[in-house]
Amino acid sequence: MAPPRASPARNFLTATLPVSIVAFVVIDAIWRSPWMAGGIAAALMVASTVSNVRFFRDVSRRRIKAPGQLAVEAIDVEASRVFDLEPIGSDGPAFVFFAENRTALLLIGQWLLDQPSFPATSFRLRRWADTGKPIRIEARGPAIDPEPSPIRVPDASRARRVWLMDAAPDTLEADLRRTFG
Repeated sequence: MAPPRASPARNFLTATLPVSIVAFVVIDAIWRSPWMAGGIAAALMVASTVSNVRFFRDVSRRRIKAPGQLAVEAIDVEASRVFDLEPIGSDGPAFVFFAENRTALLLIGQWLLDQPSFPATSFRLRRWADTGKPIRIEARGPAIDPEPSPIRVPDASRARRVWLMDAAPDTLEADLRRTFG
């Protein structure tokens, strides 16, 4: 998320423009209407450009608020075990990923349903550094079936979507009570 690796211009040239051209060619080949193909391709290009500009403007604002700090942070996860916890209400799924050193990552929320090939034992989580709100997950390993757990997420209304905590599989319930107070 830091220059020169990512920029609105680079995203436009490597993703938006090629996808719009392919969309134009495919739609023109199917309907044989360059006007319809051009209109749909232009709409795709505008939507993608607006999305990119908004995202990078948000990154710039966050950098200005905290000069010298990254706007986006990445958490690399190599989990030894994964539990599927019982969420409270409609908070969506809740997964706990355990590392070997008594470190655990708790992820809560319906946003997890939009992540392809997830949960996985190996992934990178990108989130906003200032709020901790997740942006996306990049699965690096194969998808796995988490171990079902009857443990419920305590007081999920106070819970953020991403928690790093000190926890182990055999003491998870007590660790959650301690973390959430």
